[in-house]
This record gives sequence, C-alpha cells and structure tokens, in this order.
Amino acid sequence: MPKITKLEVQKKNKERFNLYLDGEFEMGIDIDTLVKFNLKKDQMLEPQDMEQIQKYDHYRRGVNMAIQYLSFKKRTEKEVRQYLEKNDVSQNAIEQVIEYCYREKFIDHEDYAESLKNTMIRTSDKGPEIYKQKLYQLGIEPKIIDHYTALYEEQQPLEDVIKVGNKVMKTKKGPVVKVKQKVSQALMQKGFTLETIQATMNELNFSQDDETLDNLLQRDLEKVYNKNCKKYDGQKLMMKTIEALMRKGYKYDKIKSKLEESGITDGTEEIE
Repeated sequence: MPKITKLEVQKKNKERFNLYLDGEFEMGIDIDTLVKFNLKKDQMLEPQDMEQIQKYDHYRRGVNMAIQYLSFKKRTEKEVRQYLEKNDVSQNAIEQVIEYCYREKFIDHEDYAESLKNTMIRTSDKGPEIYKQKLYQLGIEPKIIDHYTALYEEQQPLEDVIKVGNKVMKTKKGPVVKVKQKVSQALMQKGFTLETIQATMNELNFSQDDETLDNLLQRDLEKVYNKNCKKYDGQKLMMKTIEALMRKGYKYDKIKSKLEESGITDGTEEIE
C-alpha cells in the first residue's frame, strides 16, 4: 500500500500540489482535491483511493478550464462541451462539469439569448432570422429560441430597419422595380421577416428623376448591346437586347425609344 511521502505547492500554480508516493512523484492535484480527500503526509492510500483521487482531480481540472473559458464571455453548453473535448477532458468528467456550470449559473441559456438579442439589436444590421440561426448553431433549446426571437422582432425599432434599407438602396442602380427587388432581397438576406420588409419598403422613397433613369438606361443599353453584338445581328440582336433590358426592369417603350435615339434601329420596326 503506497504512502504519501510529500505534498508540495507547485511553483507556477499555487492552487495545485505535487503528490509523491513512496518518494516518487505521482501526480499533480487541485487544492479542492486535497481538501476533499483530506490528503496529508504519511497517509496510506488504497488502490481504489487513488482511482477516486484521479477521477475527481480530472473533474476539477475540467471545472477550472470551464471557469477560465467562461470568464472571457458568456458561453452555451455546446461551446463549453466542445472546448473541454478539444482539451482531452473525459466524457464522464464533462457531464459533471456541465452539471456544475448549470448549478452555479455559469451556463444560462436564457441569459445568453437575452444578452445576444440586446447586443445584436444595438450594434448590428441583422434581423431576427439571423439571430435565430445563431442561437440554433450554438445549441440553444427550441423553446428559448422561439421566445427570444419573437422578442427580438418586437423590440427591434422599425426606424433602424428603414436606415438599413436606405443604406442598401443608395448602393443599387437601375429602374425602380429592380432597385426595389434588390433592396428586398438584401433585407431578407440580413434576416428580416417578410412583414418587416414590407413595412420598410412602404417607408422608403424609391422615386427617380427622368434624367437619372435615362442615363441608367443609356449605360445599360450600351453594355448589353455591345455584348450581344458578338453573338447576334439584325432582329435577333434587337430582341436579345430588349429582353435583357426588360429583365433589368426597364419598360419596353423606353427601351425602344432609347434604341432609336441611339441610332440603333435595325430590326426594331419588326418588334411590336
């Protein structure tokens, strides 16, 4: 039966001790392990005692790692599990560590969801669907996700979404119908709901003066026509050019007038 011959404080960590059995270094132990098993010099240890000490100290190592990891920011259970697995903590110890973290409120998914909601509403240009996706990826329970996503949508000011819409709108060029489509798509990609997007679109000013629209049409006409010239000629060239410009949201009459104004009339008289 081995005997504890020395217990010394580690130089680099004053809360861990080096345990020596029969004059030989056996293992490092946490101060909590030392206290729990009331370890002291000249104490005799049964094999089962050593097994319990090793298991408990492995658990304590996991607890300390989790606490340190959680000290930087709020984390979910999934994040803590992945961190402990990455650092070779056993599954049995991980289960105990997770239980400890819940018990001590180090892991609190409702608090996490509330905090993330407030941060995203305050600092991001994303809607509730992106928030919902983040919570799902982080392993938050469905009931919590549904509850806090609804709060996100309710608490995010429409004025903020309108600002996002305006910012997007200023970067889009083309006829109104196409600009509206692009803004709507951008808002959807940012995670806003259809209801919020519709309300936002109703508040945005998409009006364009004739000169701006005319210049845009001239620019796109030149690009499309020059591209199609390499593949087509005659009536087919006109048809392909008109089709491409209509897909961009321009009206047929405006396109035809611009073609004639530009001196491109070959075949247009046949397209009615």
